[in-house]
Amino acid sequence: MFRTLFPVLVAATFIALPGCQHQRSCEAEKLARRAFVSDMQQALKLGIATADTGPQIGVVMLKVELDSSSAPVSCKASRAPLRYENQLPAELIRTDFQSLASVVEAQCWNTIYPVVPQALREDNGTAQIRAPLLVVLPASAQAPGTARRRSNAQREFFWQQLFGNLPVDSIGRASVYYQANAQGKVQDCLVQIYPHPLRPDDFRLDGKLQARLNSRCMTLDLANLPGFKAEDDGLAKGYSEMEYAPWKVGVR
Repeated sequence: MFRTLFPVLVAATFIALPGCQHQRSCEAEKLARRAFVSDMQQALKLGIATADTGPQIGVVMLKVELDSSSAPVSCKASRAPLRYENQLPAELIRTDFQSLASVVEAQCWNTIYPVVPQALREDNGTAQIRAPLLVVLPASAQAPGTARRRSNAQREFFWQQLFGNLPVDSIGRASVYYQANAQGKVQDCLVQIYPHPLRPDDFRLDGKLQARLNSRCMTLDLANLPGFKAEDDGLAKGYSEMEYAPWKVGVR
């Protein structure tokens, strides 16, 4: 489980909005800000909830800076004030803070964010967001043998094998359907790309990218895929899905 604490405070920590000249424009800005905050929270929640990590429990104060393209250029996690820390049930044993901060920062860098509304930007087009985040990923949910952890590990495997350092100049999602023999040799693979719901205008139907992804997939050795197992017919079939963006590719 991952929750964002006090969403109202998240909105309050954005840059100050210029004074509205008309009530209608003020209401429009409020709606735009509310929608952006909600979408950003959901993006961070999903990113951390699907991270291939061990147990993580604690509270951090996350500061994110997005550039004029709404891509992250800074992600810093620090200790949250005690008033937020106290929101976490006392019986939950906190994990090492540095470990938690590293996970949150890593997912912050890898998250695809919604486009920042113009009213929330600085003069240079950037935006800064500061929010307390509560993370509860207990051992029961993060154990290596669970379906959830296996799915997350498989997603990370395909991301590293298919995208790796492959440069991309658009934002989207990729789905992978595969079939392999009992030894892990891929016999059939289909990689499809499609728009990301938060950034549909930044998607490009790139035939060359899709061809390269399919070519890479056909050469994979899935014997090392977490949870790989052939069925009674001697075949292993599966599916995985991931997101891609220019800033997600490569090692930061």
